[in-house]
Amino acid sequence: MTSKPAFLFDLDGTLADTLPDLAASTNYVREQNGLAAVDDATVRSYIGDGARTLLQRALAEHEPDAQAIEAAFATYIEHHRAQCTVHTRLFPGAHEHLEQLREAGHAIAVVTNKPEQFAVPVVKFLGLDAFTSIIVSGDTLPTKKPDPAMLRYALEQLGSSSDGATMVGDGLQDVRSGKRLGVRTVACLFGYGDPAALRAEGADVFWQAFAKPAPT
Repeated sequence: MTSKPAFLFDLDGTLADTLPDLAASTNYVREQNGLAAVDDATVRSYIGDGARTLLQRALAEHEPDAQAIEAAFATYIEHHRAQCTVHTRLFPGAHEHLEQLREAGHAIAVVTNKPEQFAVPVVKFLGLDAFTSIIVSGDTLPTKKPDPAMLRYALEQLGSSSDGATMVGDGLQDVRSGKRLGVRTVACLFGYGDPAALRAEGADVFWQAFAKPAPT
């Protein structure tokens, strides 16, 4: 086991602003299904529980069945392969904070409900692979956050203990998975989750910007 506590980071809305690319691919799928485009704020409300759930929310007007969701997912994949790194950027302060953690000897992993075929290219595009080779994606295991299995698996891959570990994320699923594993939780109020819901859920720390504690 590594001696310094590990840090586990969500990706979308936590380390990186991926919303413009997610919105572009979501609206492409909507248009292919005869629906009008929606604004970024609406797409933002769909994010957090993986691509299929995002599409289920995006196509809710059609009340899609499982077969329709799989067809929409295939369309989304085709579009998002080229789209996923067009506008995506790290949030200000993320690179510097990760560098500080690495220099201090902390193990780092990315734990995201985003499918691996998009999570890995985004991580590499943003240079996050300089800080970690451990990426646990939404299809790495049979379950996703808020199930704590993803976090547990990430810690195993890092050779780290849950003792003193921290889960950093912008969604309820991030806070809940961290709580269920019994690790410290940081809720990012600047991300895609509802700040009021995150406050109500409770976390050990709240950030108003990356690595910047919010007023209590």
